[in-house]
Amino acid sequence: MTIQTPAIAPDEPTPDEPAPNEPAPNETVSDHFAAIQEFGSDLPAERPGRVLNWFRQIVTLLGITAFHGTLAFIASMCFIVTVRFVFFSSRVDAYGTLLFVGSVIVGGLVALTQLTIVCRYEEYPFHLLLARRLRRVIAVRSNPVVRPSDDGARFCEIVPQERWNRLRLETASDLVWVRVDENGVWMEGDRHRYHFGPNSILGAIPQSFTPAGGWTQLHAAMIYVRTADGPEEFPLVYRDFQFANMKSSDRRRQRDVMVDAICEIARGSEYEPISVPGLSNEAHLSVVQANDNPYAPPRMTSNTGV
Repeated sequence: MTIQTPAIAPDEPTPDEPAPNEPAPNETVSDHFAAIQEFGSDLPAERPGRVLNWFRQIVTLLGITAFHGTLAFIASMCFIVTVRFVFFSSRVDAYGTLLFVGSVIVGGLVALTQLTIVCRYEEYPFHLLLARRLRRVIAVRSNPVVRPSDDGARFCEIVPQERWNRLRLETASDLVWVRVDENGVWMEGDRHRYHFGPNSILGAIPQSFTPAGGWTQLHAAMIYVRTADGPEEFPLVYRDFQFANMKSSDRRRQRDVMVDAICEIARGSEYEPISVPGLSNEAHLSVVQANDNPYAPPRMTSNTGV
């Protein structure tokens, strides 16, 4: 005698597969939301690094001014020595000739260096100093999600769009060390700790802008993620370039690589609104789906700071 098993209707999910628009068995609601934790409140055992405090912002500004002032002074002195040798020297000896050649070489190199920095990356090398400060802050934390020594970790700043055209001491809302892998985007910051899982990432696009008062164009990876309060955007800008990689084309290329890596793992836009079982009142159902559905794309917001 042959026992026949009942056929499963085409519209019914198999026992081993999740129903359409339902999360996989090993997924939780939190997997579909970005995790953003503030040091000192959400993470009481970890205190903020305070790399972005007002005192250090002023020190950095003074340092940038002193750095470029020193280069300009050296170039000016070399120019004065050169003019004096050419127009006001009655006789030329070996010492004067050597001084003239040295002034031309040193003054030319200093002027070229300063022009290169101003036209390509005017805040070099002080962002490297900020990266070193944040590295020391992370080193004393108990369990950071990103360590600067991790493979592929890079130093970035989060610059909200509201600050792109504002003239202020610091446009970043946070400084972070970033790592992108198959489990999402991990960021250990000065003020917050971030994890954007693949299911929470809606996508990423490249953006470029010139900050107010600046000469160089910055290239940001605009990441869109789903949070409990709605989608948010996080513009990430690489700021740890070495002197040889400061060309705008090089920085744009590295930005594009980060955008491609994030888009490759992003799965947040694949999910459709799910049904809420156990509710028969259609009016109540629509309200719950609109307010409590973790997979529905709510209105785009930006809470990255002003």
